[in-house]
Amino acid sequence: MHAGLAGFDGPALVRAMEEKGIERTWLLTWEELDPPVPSLHMDLLPEPVLEICSNFPGRFVPFYAPDPSREGLRQRFEQFRELGIKGCGELKISREWSDPVLTGYLDLVREFGWPLIFHMENPRMHYIQEREGRADWLLERLMNDKFNGVSRYYLNRISRRTGFLKNKITRNLVRFPGILYDLEGLEQRLQQYPEIRFIGHGPDFWSRISRDPDPRYIHPRGRIRAFGVIDRLLEQYDNLFCDISGHSGFNALKRDEEKAKIFLQKHASKVLYGTDNTRLPLMGLLWSFRLGEESMARILHRNAERVLGE
Repeated sequence: MHAGLAGFDGPALVRAMEEKGIERTWLLTWEELDPPVPSLHMDLLPEPVLEICSNFPGRFVPFYAPDPSREGLRQRFEQFRELGIKGCGELKISREWSDPVLTGYLDLVREFGWPLIFHMENPRMHYIQEREGRADWLLERLMNDKFNGVSRYYLNRISRRTGFLKNKITRNLVRFPGILYDLEGLEQRLQQYPEIRFIGHGPDFWSRISRDPDPRYIHPRGRIRAFGVIDRLLEQYDNLFCDISGHSGFNALKRDEEKAKIFLQKHASKVLYGTDNTRLPLMGLLWSFRLGEESMARILHRNAERVLGE
């Protein structure tokens, strides 16, 4: 979960945990010093995380992922380790895994012995609202996240044949370069840093639960005909784990419950339960799979404890 996201302050976080019978929660940050599309970024700083941990002792595990482009990165890691940080997350930056700046960063993560939670999101063109008004507000929604991305897909196709709409859309598009989306680069980092416990999530991590994700959707729908690359990576690399939080994790399990059960049974020692400040009925969905007490214990807490080295 995050401090300050979707209105969750400390008491609200604790109430949400108690509603679900959750004993402890990893509390994550989001830091990007120069986001390429500022409207897509939200500062989630480490100081509120540490304050909530102090106010509710024993209930939270504090994480912090500094931006890799920060100066004095080692000193930053050391400073926050002294303040109680236990892991690196959420790493959510507009870079590729192959970016050289991540080599020194991952060297530090390995040295400090921290697990690393990362987000994955593919590049795309993002629409910026041109002016105030309901029509422009609606177009901004339709071109970005409304209807799970379907409206964006079809509006882009229609606009290629419509002069006025094409001009309006084109002049208001900016390129969003994606977030740690290069899977070949991820695999190289898994090989390069076997000591780091990598934990993946986000829409374009979970879209790869299937071999051929549908480009129309942010969160793909429909049956999973064959498992995708994350199934192979989880099987092949002992240091890769996955976090089923948020709309992306819930959707990956809900879209094809038969295949989801097979996936969870296969990777029960690699899957971590989470919410990412959503109120989706993920806990009920997990229990409905009837995975057995041992697998559920791993998903709900044992894997998290193992990743933390507890």
